[in-house]
Amino acid sequence: MDITKLDWNLLWKQAKSKKTWKSKKAADWDKKALSFAKRTSTSCYTERFLDLLSPRSEWSVLDAGCGPGTLALPLADSVRRVTGLDFSEKMLEILASKADERGLTNISLQHCSWDDDWQAHGIRPHDIAIASRSLAVADLKSALIKLTAHARSLVAVTDRVGPGPFDPDAFAAIGRPLSTGPDYIYTINLLHQMGYLPKIDYIELEKEIDYRDEQEAMEGYLWMFRDLDSEERKQLKNYLRSITTLNDDGSVTIHRSRPPIWAFISWVPSNRLH
Repeated sequence: MDITKLDWNLLWKQAKSKKTWKSKKAADWDKKALSFAKRTSTSCYTERFLDLLSPRSEWSVLDAGCGPGTLALPLADSVRRVTGLDFSEKMLEILASKADERGLTNISLQHCSWDDDWQAHGIRPHDIAIASRSLAVADLKSALIKLTAHARSLVAVTDRVGPGPFDPDAFAAIGRPLSTGPDYIYTINLLHQMGYLPKIDYIELEKEIDYRDEQEAMEGYLWMFRDLDSEERKQLKNYLRSITTLNDDGSVTIHRSRPPIWAFISWVPSNRLH
């Protein structure tokens, strides 16, 4: 087999079509914006992403798929300005509210998606363009091209390693199959095929997660599934109890057998092999 003739974008699309968990639409994210913002605010993900990015005070940063400001808000404390774009209005509302609370005036927001005309929204190239856990797109190559065209110095994205944030043991516990689709290997190979020299680092999240109580832990897992019946909910609750420790203050700690891993992939737009 001549690997140079493989169409990695087509292979990515084919693998994506087989995944059991379909990407959420803007309305879905609107509904989950508050719980998502809360869940991501306590993770070590943000600190590790920023450590790898090493922000500079003179940078302008474009955050594609910015969500509730998981990265945009701390970045605004370190760089000259941040532009956040997202297709969920509720996510942007949360981000704007948090920016006001912190007195941040160097964040601008745009309500648009990967498929929209960014230029029509006034989005111009920035020093840095990032896409943090937001590559749930229809066409990976088009997204990478678009992101690269809007970065002068560096592009950085994070992509799943294996199941990423999904817990395979939870799916097994309720008897549901899990196929999460293409992970970072496709992205790396596609970037190489496009002539870039991607650098890879890894962000391994916490093996243990603390929740206020059992109900909050259950809610923290329910986002992985759709349309659970009563029996499946019971099986999921039993599974969580089997990996949970009850703390003295009433809170609970979930002990995951395999913590999620994200690939931090970065490349320089001007540094190409061909």
